[in-house]
Amino acid sequence: MIFIDLPVDVKTLIVSHIIRPTDLKSLCLTSKQLHAITVRQLYHSVTLDVGGPNDGQLTSLLNVKNIGLPYIRKLDLYLADVPDTCKCNQLQQANVVIRMILEFLPENILEKFSWHPWSPLNADNLLLLYRKQRRMKWMEAIALDRDVLPQLESDPSLKFDELFDNVKKLGLYPDSRDVLNMSHTILRRSKKVEKITLHTTFEDNQDNPIPLRELNDSATAPGLITSTLFRHMMPFESCTPLPLRDLTLQKIGLRYAALTYCKAIDFKNLRALRVYTCSGADTLFAEMSQSSRLPEHLECLEFKHEDNAENDALNAVDGFLCLVSGLKQLTLDICYAKQLPAAAGIARHGKTLKDLNVHASKGDGDEEELVYAVNEFDNICRKATGLQQLSVAAPATSITKIESIEFTSFMNSVSQLHELVTLHITTWPTNNPSAARMPRKIYEHLLQLLAQNIYARCTPSHSSSTTSVPSLPPFINGASTTPTTSNLPPPPPPPSAPSDPPPSTVANDYPYRIRKNHLVLVAFGTSDRVYDREDSTNQVIFLRSQHTDPLGHQSIVATQVGWCLRNYIEPRSDVLDFGLAKSCRPPATEEEGDD
Repeated sequence: MIFIDLPVDVKTLIVSHIIRPTDLKSLCLTSKQLHAITVRQLYHSVTLDVGGPNDGQLTSLLNVKNIGLPYIRKLDLYLADVPDTCKCNQLQQANVVIRMILEFLPENILEKFSWHPWSPLNADNLLLLYRKQRRMKWMEAIALDRDVLPQLESDPSLKFDELFDNVKKLGLYPDSRDVLNMSHTILRRSKKVEKITLHTTFEDNQDNPIPLRELNDSATAPGLITSTLFRHMMPFESCTPLPLRDLTLQKIGLRYAALTYCKAIDFKNLRALRVYTCSGADTLFAEMSQSSRLPEHLECLEFKHEDNAENDALNAVDGFLCLVSGLKQLTLDICYAKQLPAAAGIARHGKTLKDLNVHASKGDGDEEELVYAVNEFDNICRKATGLQQLSVAAPATSITKIESIEFTSFMNSVSQLHELVTLHITTWPTNNPSAARMPRKIYEHLLQLLAQNIYARCTPSHSSSTTSVPSLPPFINGASTTPTTSNLPPPPPPPSAPSDPPPSTVANDYPYRIRKNHLVLVAFGTSDRVYDREDSTNQVIFLRSQHTDPLGHQSIVATQVGWCLRNYIEPRSDVLDFGLAKSCRPPATEEEGDD
């Protein structure tokens, strides 16, 4: 049976596995039937830049003849990136475009509407959104150009209570008393809420600053945030906690508020917990470690923190990891730490762990990241053989010399991860012993050879599951410091597969253990993205591909791809989305004209 003869339901299932928008667009142009099928997925999530020179092109999107318009479910709006000379009236232009979009969209189709820039949204646009889109599942409390809460609650035509019948996810971003009151109103009326994202930005509000002592809880009384947000649940000793499944806390003072959050939220039912830059976070983990509050089905834990001199947060997390079980995604990014999180606590979740992202450093500046000892990292890899995404700091090695014993041991441990798809190495290989930095293009070429070598060594062998592969070829005599493109070594050939690997204990001939896995992406460095849809200059990503020469021989080639494109090539690379605290440029000189 050929594809054209398949039933529509089967074709729809096949199309659902296509993730790249350009592929979906091409598929829409093949036939009327595939156009009607594919357009539902193509328009399900729409992201637009508004307030820029391309606003006029939105007329084709909002055309009544566009059959994809009724299938828009998620609408994310960004402020366009324009030169400083054009930013005078950009926000006003963006608000006009947003109103036009809301006017032309069919009624009651949106499930989510998000305004991402940290700038006030026009209040009239919010009222229009609430009038026309009454089936949303995600609602946000964000900064507005004026307070509309009294109008929302007093206008009977809005039917404010009916807006929350389908709401299950809340995004609360208070930066003033008005937004905090709006957050309380939304939370109080959302009876089916399962996910809450609470991110405060009071420090960015210079017009009406609120002292931290008034915002956060003290030893004797609740602060403004908890007393306003959970006002309808007071007193907390007798309230019914919220049965959340997903909770994100960012920039919240938890030193004296941890017990309040544990009373207002049922942590035992949590599936995902994310704590970013919250002072006193160790008290929250201490409270959750009690048997009456310990999460029973926690699958995702993300923790980003600046620790104190006693490393209270690190010790609290280590203890929490030894009590909870069944984690599938674990992200730890800790600054001012004396050591990395305990490997034993991570290895405890080896049977279920799929994504691992662990980093720690002794400061938040130029200090080098801490690296796991060989035996500790090997213990993690031996226990967590089901890992699909891994992001860690690797031991130091030279990009122009024979790889160090520690780096080789690191790769030997990685080779045990049979299901690994994305490998993210946040540290940069150096060009030691040379003191001079090489040009960026040459450095990236050598980095490509290193990634190419990693792919070659992780390729399944036909005759043996364990073979020896030659190391990365060094420069002639190993003494070249600033090589040119003409004397760069050629890419390594595909690895041979001898029946018995030769034993070796010498550093220059240390063998890799090759095992079958699914490694697709290798990334170096940490991202410095500010705008969510731009590539980072501090991260280099390589995709595994194949090259066929004129004689028909195939070899593995590492192809450099951008951060945005890799998301559509391999969706199991979201470990690269997490913004780490440290970001450093590669040890290479930038070309003239580069930032």
